[in-house]
Amino acid sequence: MKFSIKKKLIMSSMLISIIFGVSAFISYTSMKEMNKDYDYIIDNITEVNTNAQSIQNEATRQVSYIRGYLLYGTSEMKENVYTSNEKINQLIAQAKDISSMAETDRQLEDIQESNAAWIAENTKLIEVAAKDVNEAKKLAQEKVVPISTKLGEQTYALNESTEGVIKAKVKEAKEQSEKATDKILIISIFAFIFAIAAGWLTANLISKPLKKLGAAANQVAEGNLMVERIELKSRDELSELNQSFEKMTKHLRDTLTAISANAGMVAASADQLSSSVNQSSIAAETVATSIQEISGASEKTTKQLEGSLGTLNEVVQGIVRISDSTSSVAELSRESAMQAEEGSHFVEENLNQMRFIHESVNQSNQVIGSLSDRSHEIGKIIEVITGIAGQTNLLALNAAIEAARAGEHGKGFAVVAEEVRKLAEQSQTSTKLIADLINGMQNDTRDSVNIMKKVMENAEEGVKVSVETSNKFSQILDSTRSITPKIEEIKASVQQISASIDEVAQVSNDMTAHAQENAANSEEVAASTEEQLASMEEVNSSIRSLSSMAEELEDMVGKFNIK
Repeated sequence: MKFSIKKKLIMSSMLISIIFGVSAFISYTSMKEMNKDYDYIIDNITEVNTNAQSIQNEATRQVSYIRGYLLYGTSEMKENVYTSNEKINQLIAQAKDISSMAETDRQLEDIQESNAAWIAENTKLIEVAAKDVNEAKKLAQEKVVPISTKLGEQTYALNESTEGVIKAKVKEAKEQSEKATDKILIISIFAFIFAIAAGWLTANLISKPLKKLGAAANQVAEGNLMVERIELKSRDELSELNQSFEKMTKHLRDTLTAISANAGMVAASADQLSSSVNQSSIAAETVATSIQEISGASEKTTKQLEGSLGTLNEVVQGIVRISDSTSSVAELSRESAMQAEEGSHFVEENLNQMRFIHESVNQSNQVIGSLSDRSHEIGKIIEVITGIAGQTNLLALNAAIEAARAGEHGKGFAVVAEEVRKLAEQSQTSTKLIADLINGMQNDTRDSVNIMKKVMENAEEGVKVSVETSNKFSQILDSTRSITPKIEEIKASVQQISASIDEVAQVSNDMTAHAQENAANSEEVAASTEEQLASMEEVNSSIRSLSSMAEELEDMVGKFNIK
């Protein structure tokens, strides 16, 4: 499956986002659980605890009311007893509705039973008190007081139980909060480490192949087309770029190899054609001599013309081969020009990039230089502050001496002078620390300036190399452009030679057919032979030019390492 750089970056970002999302989800769920626990404490247990306290208070009140009734016997106290008892029942009912704990429900049931028993005994007590107060007091001591004590203990136990549950729930919620905090911290640290690792891995996956491709491109720019094949395991845009670079290098190598081979063929064909032309020239001279002596040997002339015709046929075949070769060379020259154009564009882009790097390094160098100047200025200011602190220390010392001379009246001034002296010493110590830091910054800045100078020199050297490479490609392009029209000229010359030889062949055929008329037309044949010799000279000159251009083409191809 193909993973592009874009997909890799998106997947890395998604993984990081998922990790942070999990952290946020855990945080949310933990907070939700904590809120749920706190809501339970506030809405349930706290409310039950409040009711328990109210029940305890009402139980105390109803005991007070029954005592008041026994002492004073008023109907108001009697009504208060029943009202307080009813309020306890209402509080118990409310607590039961809220409570969700079995233990609390059991305690409320016990309190309700005790409260019912208490009101039953007190009803009897009130009836007895209406007849005999002393008997009622005795009954209260025997029956009511134990139930009241039991009711008080039960309400106290309920109050303590709910408070214990509140403390336990608060502790549990706190522990859950701490655990959730630890989980979030661990996940956040893991997400942070994963984000750094993903960024580092992604940067390496992109930068390493680019460095390899850059080195290979520099070798191609220097003329080495036999660069080693770069193996990339990834299947992304960098892999596609590497494949395109390999195709370009192979195409350049094949093109230059074909040009070199065809240049050799052109040179060989030119030599062969030159030999044929020389033979034709000799034959033509022989024909001219024979024409001058034609009056004495007509049959001999016919045989010589037949021999000349065979030679011309060989020349025609050589011309045809030259024409085919020049067509191939012309096509290869055009392809070479196109490839050189593409190479020139790549070199121009590389040159622009090197100039941009050079400009960026230059700006960085200026900024670091400015930082160095500022640090020197800060150092001077620190020296001034150090001097001021030293002077302050001396002044404080002098002030202490003067205060000592002043005796009792100068004690307060001596204390102030001592404090000033301490502050001056602290200022000197601080300024010394700052000076040390500034010196360290200045040293680092100087190192940075030196490093940036080296980087700038390397960038300038890179620009020079790119410019030289661009010039070489321009020379190759100009040479290729100049070769193409020359080859076209050679092709036209060859076609002209072919036409001329066809004419000579036609003339020779006519001469062979009319051998008996050679004596009368000897002057005309001699003129034709002279024209043939002139054409042969032109062919020979064109062949020399073609051979020279083939040698130049081989020299240009020789500048590239293709084997």
